[in-house]
Amino acid sequence: MVTVDDVLTQEKETELPHFNLDDVDGLVESLKKIGKDDFNKVCVLIKINQRVVYFHAGNQTTHENNLWIKKKENVVDAFDHSSLFKKLAYQDNPDDFYKETGLSPKDYAIVGGGYPIAITGTGVIGSVVVSGLTDTGDHELAYNALLDLKSSLN
Repeated sequence: MVTVDDVLTQEKETELPHFNLDDVDGLVESLKKIGKDDFNKVCVLIKINQRVVYFHAGNQTTHENNLWIKKKENVVDAFDHSSLFKKLAYQDNPDDFYKETGLSPKDYAIVGGGYPIAITGTGVIGSVVVSGLTDTGDHELAYNALLDLKSSLN
């Protein structure tokens, strides 16, 4: 099972040399390549500097996926970490997350699938959020797509 430290390592591994509007198509291509047939099962949101720059709704998704996207997106925006990181940090008692932060489960979900986009030396500048697989599957798709994109940017 993946640990908090594993996720922190993944987040460091996926820091990019740059990421801007010119790179969005490359990330989408990586998501399609890594996701294969699963790409039709997911919704994907990509943001740069709080601005939605890409949204995909697979033909096997529903409005519920959009709701999960928003909740995961909110976690990344608030904490500059993946939503799986927060899930693992609070795995012994998820209710503590909401008690300690004062945030609502209506608006925030500590489940995998929200992933920060970070630039080396700059920090988090955006996010890629996936919903439609298992929460760890959503996380893995975002993580592996960012790794794939990174290999093409270097």
